[in-house]
Amino acid sequence: MTTLLQRRFHRRSFRNRQRPTTPGEAQRFLTQATFGATAGDIADLVERGDYRDWIRDQWDLPVSRTLPAVIANGNSSNRQARHYIWWRNLMEEPDQLRQRVAFALSEIFVISDLDYEIGNTQYGVCHYYDMLAEHADGNFRDLLTAVTLHPVMGIYLSMLRNQKADPERNIRPDENYARELLQLFTIGLYLLDEQGERQTINGEPVPTFDQAIVEEFARVFTGWNYSGEVAFDSNNIESEQKRAPMWAIAEEHDDGAKVLLNGEHIPAGLTPREDLDTALDNVFAHANVGPFVSRLLIQRLVTSNPTPAYVGRVAAVFNDNGSGVRGDLGATVEAILLDDEARNGRQTLPAQFGKVKEPLLRVTQFFRAFQAFPGPEADIDGASYVLYDAHQDAIDNISGQAILQSPSVFNFFQPGYSPAGTDLVAPEMQIHTEANVASMNNAFHSQIYFLNNREDGSPPITRIDVEREIALAEDIDALIDHLDTLLLGDAMTDADREALRTHLAVFPDDEDGFYNRALDAIFLVVASPNAMLQR
Repeated sequence: MTTLLQRRFHRRSFRNRQRPTTPGEAQRFLTQATFGATAGDIADLVERGDYRDWIRDQWDLPVSRTLPAVIANGNSSNRQARHYIWWRNLMEEPDQLRQRVAFALSEIFVISDLDYEIGNTQYGVCHYYDMLAEHADGNFRDLLTAVTLHPVMGIYLSMLRNQKADPERNIRPDENYARELLQLFTIGLYLLDEQGERQTINGEPVPTFDQAIVEEFARVFTGWNYSGEVAFDSNNIESEQKRAPMWAIAEEHDDGAKVLLNGEHIPAGLTPREDLDTALDNVFAHANVGPFVSRLLIQRLVTSNPTPAYVGRVAAVFNDNGSGVRGDLGATVEAILLDDEARNGRQTLPAQFGKVKEPLLRVTQFFRAFQAFPGPEADIDGASYVLYDAHQDAIDNISGQAILQSPSVFNFFQPGYSPAGTDLVAPEMQIHTEANVASMNNAFHSQIYFLNNREDGSPPITRIDVEREIALAEDIDALIDHLDTLLLGDAMTDADREALRTHLAVFPDDEDGFYNRALDAIFLVVASPNAMLQR
């Protein structure tokens, strides 16, 4: 396991410090590293003047958890309480980088409470997400163990109570977790070079594994049950058992010899845990892991089409953090965010840099930018929650995303999705349908015009604060500059700026005019195509 001292040594051992020189640069960094830049965060980062120190301090913050609040305010079948606390943490808690990386990991190591049993295991779902947050700056190998032995993952990908082969009873090991561990979580389908490019033989990609390997790994993952349970058919499972790591029942485990990746052998007679540790070590050591995981994290945080060189630089840090440690996620995330392509790609690679924002991130960034605060019906036992149920359900439905609720193990969208007519990938466009974009803009319209801090109407739910923008509205250019920095990272085009200025000039310079001018300015920027992009 990578120690805090090792991580800090790595971060301080090379001092190629990159500094935000403008508020727009700070906003772009925070858009990549958090759930949305606030004006205060932008100003603080510019004053600090050091991205690396900000990252280091973020990792040192306590983890904002979801489980304690859900236990206190809900029950294990109540999805809404889990959603409330997740949103509150994003809006109010300071460990933004950890939570953003946990969200990215949740879209790699996917579980979904659309599954009926998991839907009624909300304490376990909360524990799973909190586990991802805890490991966000830890070691990838430790994360693999935590994910593999988590009972919610065991339920979702059916490793839980996976039995060894019994031909007489027509039983064979379940292959679900084995296949997705390899295909989606660690190495992918094809052999990669150090920069994440597919290797070929005679022009054909080289598979990383075949069905025989899947079957061998499936045998490794036999014999695991709820902690404390011996029988594989017991039903009276306590809530705590859906949070504690699974334990093994030796009689249900296939202890025969096995062949893993790259021809490595597991000898017969090992314990279930020895088999599992050997198999996870085998996967972790595969050369694909660094570039495969690095590309996925780059896509979730920075850009959908990283250059091979960018992937290679990050993968090199994953493979060795500077202290001889492989799999240091804290160092890997730092390398992703501080790479020259992340910081300067908008200028140097204008045709391919950036990404379409996930719908959920459009909402979180909007709420944080305008200091969203909960309405009076958003309190549960004195705990302030950003959203109450009707509003939360609407956001989940409109955005097409809800935390840990993807339609399949392949996440809400696939990393290689490419819209028709382009040779670039744009994963998020897989759920950015015409209906989704229209409904989200309608929701932003309602929030801006009817659910701001000056409107007292019903329903009494989340409000945004627009006082700052109203105060700027007398000076149209100052208002546009402010919104350009806050929402776009100074990416507004000259044509958009002129069109916006022309429109805002029609409002009279009086109290009502300033109010309406501010609201129109916010909506037109938020609903613009530019606001859907992270660049």
